[in-house]
Amino acid sequence: MKLDWKVYSIVAGVLLLSLMVILLKKFFFFLIIITLTSLVAFILRFLHPAKYLGIELVTLSTMLAGIVYGPVIGGIYGFIVLLTHLILGDYYIGAYLMWLIPEYTLLGILSGIFGVGIIGHLGVSFIIGLNLLNLVLTFVGENERFFKELPYAIGNSLINSVILIQFFSSIVNFID
Repeated sequence: MKLDWKVYSIVAGVLLLSLMVILLKKFFFFLIIITLTSLVAFILRFLHPAKYLGIELVTLSTMLAGIVYGPVIGGIYGFIVLLTHLILGDYYIGAYLMWLIPEYTLLGILSGIFGVGIIGHLGVSFIIGLNLLNLVLTFVGENERFFKELPYAIGNSLINSVILIQFFSSIVNFID
């Protein structure tokens, strides 16, 4: 039986996240956000039309990991959880990863650098900027996917922005 690269990615990610859970002081919270983010991805695998509406927890959980644990953990978290999300949710994986992975790694790093200052308008700007950048790079790199990604980007920007503004500060205050 030949193991696929996806299996190796998930195993490596689980091992690294397990190490992070052991070493982090607020490990219970970390375990909860990893579980919820992965669970949403897995559920969306079977709700095929819903996953194109922009529903996901990777963006917000990456920002949260960056705020709570700092830029290094935020960047590592964004990288691993994005791959896990794409694999568990059975999303399209192609050239899109060339810009998506660095974007989410950078999102975790920037969230760690800006900390709680990202809650509010700056965070909404990050979310909208991330989705706009994805659309531009998709148009340039895989223009046949552009109109498939457009509804996702709009829905994702709206959903994540509302959650960020309404609930994010309460979640961060609860963790600290």
